Amino acid sequence: MHIPSEMLSGGICPVSAALSLAGVAASAALLLRRREKAPRAIDFALTSATVFALQMLNYPVWSGVSGHLIGGVFAAVLLGVPGGVLCMSLVLLVQTLLFADGGLTMLGANVFNMAIIGAGAGGLLFAWLKKRKISRAVSVFLAGAVSVELAAVALGAELLISGNAPLSAVETLIGVHTVLALIEGAVTLGLLALVRSVSAEGFALSRRGIVSLGVLLGAALLVAPFASAFPDAFEWSMGKFSLLPDAPNFANAPFADYAFPVISHEMLSNFFAGVIGAAVMFAVGFFLFAALRRGEKKEA
Repeated sequence: MHIPSEMLSGGICPVSAALSLAGVAASAALLLRRREKAPRAIDFALTSATVFALQMLNYPVWSGVSGHLIGGVFAAVLLGVPGGVLCMSLVLLVQTLLFADGGLTMLGANVFNMAIIGAGAGGLLFAWLKKRKISRAVSVFLAGAVSVELAAVALGAELLISGNAPLSAVETLIGVHTVLALIEGAVTLGLLALVRSVSAEGFALSRRGIVSLGVLLGAALLVAPFASAFPDAFEWSMGKFSLLPDAPNFANAPFADYAFPVISHEMLSNFFAGVIGAAVMFAVGFFLFAALRRGEKKEA
């Protein structure tokens, strides 16, 4: 669902960038206001690195089409809604700058679709369902599925407003993502069953949860080189109507297409690029939330 360069035009890019910036700023402000409820640095860093790695795992949907986890609800359940929004935003920023995954000028729209809607709206829906005494399993599944469908609808609306895709292409896009939405809900439920969140004073992973998340991260990085080479649902939908632009996403990205330039072997190159990406995610995430926690201690 990462929008490539020049896919959107007109006022969509500045408007989506402004909305995304407002959503990220609001999430950061909520965490700063209640630092004691904020995720710990290790939890945020490990979750962010894991979401990054999971997004590398394209799976075949049917012949010629693949999908991958967005992970917005996964992050929001583990980190809370504000933490989930910041996690997804950081993942998308790193993917754009280091791996040319998504156009640089499309970053605002990508953050809006996958972070603000995927983690924000999806996480709020999960919390609302839980308050209505809906079981955790059903709440996770529904929130995960709806978050993807809403993100696809938002993307379709952006394409229509831009005038860069006909209604038939948008219908195809949303239809394919309906299948992916159901898969996202089921996979999110399974992953959260492996990584149990303990929420007492804020969001904190148990020791078992941290170990489980670390194992999941390692497994995702090992499997990533074997991911499906089929175009993802967005690329397939747009390619079917010959709508994909030729412009590069970010020419200065050092690991474009998740390749480590020094290594010629494709699978090894993909693996080491993924490891670097996960390491960057972990380091930046840990630094940001360690600074947040230091601020809490100073105020105390």
